[in-house]
Amino acid sequence: MKVGVFGGCFNPVHHGHLRLAVEALEILNLDRVVLIPAAVPPHKGREGLLPYGLRCRLVQTALHDLPGLHCSLIEGGRPGPSYTCDTLEELARAMPGSRLFFLLGVPDLLTLPFWKDGLTLTRKAHFVAVARQDMALEATRDFVSTHWPEAQETIFSGKMTNHGDMVHQWSLKPDNGNILLIRPPYLDISSTMIRDYWSAGRELRFLLPDQVLAELMRKRGLVERYWSRRDLERCQ
Repeated sequence: MKVGVFGGCFNPVHHGHLRLAVEALEILNLDRVVLIPAAVPPHKGREGLLPYGLRCRLVQTALHDLPGLHCSLIEGGRPGPSYTCDTLEELARAMPGSRLFFLLGVPDLLTLPFWKDGLTLTRKAHFVAVARQDMALEATRDFVSTHWPEAQETIFSGKMTNHGDMVHQWSLKPDNGNILLIRPPYLDISSTMIRDYWSAGRELRFLLPDQVLAELMRKRGLVERYWSRRDLERCQ
């Protein structure tokens, strides 16, 4: 089974997240994509971060009737920071024989040497870098050549890639996995934007699923405790 792994705070989940998950599912011909809300993000402050249970509920609500997309609560059962290395190891134990494809943006890929277990993470999963700017291919190619100078680059057409983009893949040394670069359509929506809009009382429809917005409104009192303008300004 080919499983996409998409981690993040999802504070909150929005259409940009969902479209990326669908694109990866189709382009790479994955069997499923698992969205994994971070319980304790290791590299971000927790001010303005909705409670883990609510963020999970929002993701589960967003994925209703979206075949191939699933929410995992795997990070909620561990104490301490939600490190990627621990999550990938736990997923491998839970799904023996599966091939894992870890989704992240190109800027995040470039910081991989500073992650816990850093460059060795490519032994636990194939890394799928998502291009969002014109220089992404050049930056990814330079990154790979710096850390894996013997990597071999190939180019192929992803399944259902109708807009002409090709998938670039670098095969690392034996047992070191692959790094892939995909170029799905980019929706310029961020969770930060949604929190700012919420605080300013602006219209949020068409930025996130209606059912997610309805759940946020239903939990408005709790959300306001985390997304008030005062708290958002403290997070800048």
